[in-house]
Amino acid sequence: MTTADARHGGAAHKTVTVIVDEESVSDVPQHTTPNEILQLAGIAPATHYLERVNGRHRESFKDQGDKDITVHEGEKFVSVSTGPTPVS
Repeated sequence: MTTADARHGGAAHKTVTVIVDEESVSDVPQHTTPNEILQLAGIAPATHYLERVNGRHRESFKDQGDKDITVHEGEKFVSVSTGPTPVS
């Protein structure tokens, strides 16, 4: 166990299942980044960013894809496209 692992009680290796765009994403490290969550969900961080959903509140990680965040079992996220919006 490394010093960092000891400080976090081994939490550095704990994984959880989160929901991204209403799909379960397993084996997400509890200490991760929004971009890593997108990648695990099969979504390209180059064209999307992540938002954490908590009831009606949304926490945006736009331009913060490499920010260290802590996620919890069953937390909900949505991906948001950064591409052009189609006009009908």
